[in-house]
Amino acid sequence: MLSDDVRVVLAVPTSWNWYFEPKKKGSIAWYAERVLEIADKFQPGRGVDVFLYGEEKEPDTSKGPHHEDAGTEVIRTRLERDSLSEWIGDWAVRPNTERGLFEDHVPASEVERRLGVGEAPWYGRPLPAVRAVGEWNAGYDGTTLVIFWLDRMTQAEEMARYIGQYDASRTFWQFFGDPDDVYYSFWSRQGMHQGKVLPQLGFHFGLRWSTRAVLRGFSRWEKSL
Repeated sequence: MLSDDVRVVLAVPTSWNWYFEPKKKGSIAWYAERVLEIADKFQPGRGVDVFLYGEEKEPDTSKGPHHEDAGTEVIRTRLERDSLSEWIGDWAVRPNTERGLFEDHVPASEVERRLGVGEAPWYGRPLPAVRAVGEWNAGYDGTTLVIFWLDRMTQAEEMARYIGQYDASRTFWQFFGDPDDVYYSFWSRQGMHQGKVLPQLGFHFGLRWSTRAVLRGFSRWEKSL
């Protein structure tokens, strides 16, 4: 029996243009719809907070190129069932990406205006997004399920260390990603992906998942509290 006092968070990278093809499985829009369905299982109509992390539109050079957060922007948005189409139009499409050099551009979406186009080598690092979720969620009295899409190998240890020091009794972090794109040997070491190292952390290896697969670790963690 799932608790109804759970808020759901989705974190998505903006690394590649195909993430912004809303009819494609595995796109940002596709995951947004899946996670809305998960949120509805806890409390119908509650909605989801979505964090997008990617390349800064105008990188802050004062941080220096080797600063761990350099070049990364994290934006929190709010997604509700009745505004899904509007949210997709703002945050899950880039209408000008494929336009030719001499073609007229259409009005930019919010994500086009706010985030870069993935030309920098870091494409947006994940640790700043983990921190942004943690800082935003700090002090919340209920339970939080964070569903985090990871598409790179960097900062794995730093993320796990941050989560290990976070409130383990109120927040569960469910990562997912293609095993070829993430630091598989780290996330699978000693059963970390199954909650055997940090009970509040799970990792699903793959980009296609069912609601049951995503909630399995969360349910196990919630029962252990």
